[in-house]
Amino acid sequence: MPDPHRPKAHAALRGAGRARSVVAHSLLPAVLAVLAALAGCAGLPAWPTPADEANTPSAAALAHEAAQQRLHAAVQAAQPGQDRLATARRALESLLADDGAEARALHPYARALLEQIRERQQLGALAERLRRQLDERARATGVQEQELEALRRQNAELQRKLDALADIERRLSPPAPPVRPRTGAQE
Repeated sequence: MPDPHRPKAHAALRGAGRARSVVAHSLLPAVLAVLAALAGCAGLPAWPTPADEANTPSAAALAHEAAQQRLHAAVQAAQPGQDRLATARRALESLLADDGAEARALHPYARALLEQIRERQQLGALAERLRRQLDERARATGVQEQELEALRRQNAELQRKLDALADIERRLSPPAPPVRPRTGAQE
């Protein structure tokens, strides 16, 4: 049994399809014109939006970032085990010399780190001086030990000679009793 509503539905769909086709054909030239206009504007800079302006760093933010970068570089150079304390010291001194408000905010940290670096440099110099003194004393002790060993060898040689002389003396015949000088009177 055929559905009485079916021919109406097909007719409505066919009508809608034709309407879309007419709309598409009439809008197509307008859409192409807009696209052509937009293509001509491709080389122009984008219009700034409030979101873009919020993302654009101000001069103060850039100065603060630069000051933080100098402090960060100084901290990295001052890490233990790295011999870059002079680099860290120069970076901190340059940060302390900057009188900008952003740099002044970091001055307490820079002063504290600079003080630690100075103390580490002083301790490093002291450790180096003590290391040199220890090396000098070790060399002097080595020389003294060599001299002591030479004196021990000489002592052993002299002791052997003394023992040999004592042995020779023992092998010699006993000495004759001392003779008394005679005096003029006879007994």
